[in-house]
Amino acid sequence: MSADLSSPQEFLEPCPTFRILVLGNPESTKQELFSKIFGVDLEKKLVADAFQDSHDIHQELDLQGQNQRLAVYTSPNFRSDDEAVYSRVCDFVRERTAPSLSMGEHIHCIWYCVATEAARPVSEVEKRFFGGDLASVAPHVPVLLVFTKYDEFVSHVQLTWSRDAEERGLSKVAVSHILKDLTSKKFEEAIGRRWDDVLLDSKGRSRVQRIARVCVAGCATVEDDDSSFGELAVATLKSLGEWKEWHVKLAFAAAQRNSAAMSTRYAADAAAEYFSVDTGHARKISGVEMRDIMPNLFTKAVQIFNMRDRAKVLERPELLEMVLVTTFGADQRPLLQESLHKSSTEPGILLSLSPHERAVLLVQALAAVVLFLDKLADTQWPHRNHDAFPGVLTWHTVEHEIRDIGSGRARRPLLGTIEHSPIFTSCALTGAISDLIVEAVETADKAAEPHGRRASKDILIVDDAELEEMSLSFVNDKHPGGMVLPCGLTILPLN
Repeated sequence: MSADLSSPQEFLEPCPTFRILVLGNPESTKQELFSKIFGVDLEKKLVADAFQDSHDIHQELDLQGQNQRLAVYTSPNFRSDDEAVYSRVCDFVRERTAPSLSMGEHIHCIWYCVATEAARPVSEVEKRFFGGDLASVAPHVPVLLVFTKYDEFVSHVQLTWSRDAEERGLSKVAVSHILKDLTSKKFEEAIGRRWDDVLLDSKGRSRVQRIARVCVAGCATVEDDDSSFGELAVATLKSLGEWKEWHVKLAFAAAQRNSAAMSTRYAADAAAEYFSVDTGHARKISGVEMRDIMPNLFTKAVQIFNMRDRAKVLERPELLEMVLVTTFGADQRPLLQESLHKSSTEPGILLSLSPHERAVLLVQALAAVVLFLDKLADTQWPHRNHDAFPGVLTWHTVEHEIRDIGSGRARRPLLGTIEHSPIFTSCALTGAISDLIVEAVETADKAAEPHGRRASKDILIVDDAELEEMSLSFVNDKHPGGMVLPCGLTILPLN
């Protein structure tokens, strides 16, 4: 590896683990909170026990080896006004934010979990904590107020109001349009304002520090419920903006398994580090070869996406070349093999390329890696399309995603978006390169979405020819004796 490239083994070293303190109780803090954000499948009892008074706050939640980038500390919240619990939490936070500790040993964020119940009061200890003590206990640690079981509150509001609305003669369509705004209004009236009285002064300003409020469902059974966990992930990352160290935000991006877009952004940021814009346009940094850059970025990006790869299939040496050849096409194999194995100063195709062409090629190759991991993460991370918690990564899954990229629906938009970008002739900031990679991946995802796995968990069309054949068969009322879809289902004709 070139001496000018940072070691991928040291990439996350400044902050290898994201450390979060979760304050709640067995009623307000369920295992979905951890599975939907961090991709860990934990037993209900294990999570419930972590919020008992007898639990040692210094003892990390047992994640059973499912997420090496995460450390979770737990304690009951302050609803019961228990002074012993309050003192224990305050002492722990002071210990874990001491200046003598390294950045990686600090507590990086606090989730304060509250069940979304209209009858739940704000306790005196909670008023003391949020109203003033927080400034001395954790002045630099972001705190999020997480309202859990929000779906139950929504259901109650909708059931009550829908019944009244139907009695007044409103249509179901009108009711559905009104309910979302109504639910938000009811939440503020019943719960939100009560907490604002604690968090804000008379002028509506934060008393201590800005505390984000996020509502999440008790379980994600519909799209709105599932998206609430995504909002929590985004709010958590945004709260870390107070940290001057980029590595803390990177640690959360690597620990979370909720937003592929978040992982893609940080992988793209890492990719942009291989470029210079000193000449007014994007060019590869001097003194390093593409053959060193590509495995360097691949290893870093794998760490950011942080998949359940117990079999270490992403460490197979042939994988990088497979991804690139599939994305660029077999006709570009000689150029790609040169790029991965030869110096740009050796005679060959690579030497004949202009600096502009080399820069385009490198960005396309880096984006191909990010796209592959982005698509792979969708099969591994828990979301509403999974009937069961996803298993560990397998080589079969990897090969399937590579074949899907090779179909052309994603790879052509990816390569085209980059090829036609103006940053190779005019670019002032390396951030523009990161933005281009994100744009290319998003464009590729959207192009593939109507046709592939993300459109439906039941039907998977692997090749355009299969789609065309199927359409013609049924339009013409002709059939090949019952069509077998790639997912294993058989469609029988109606005639």
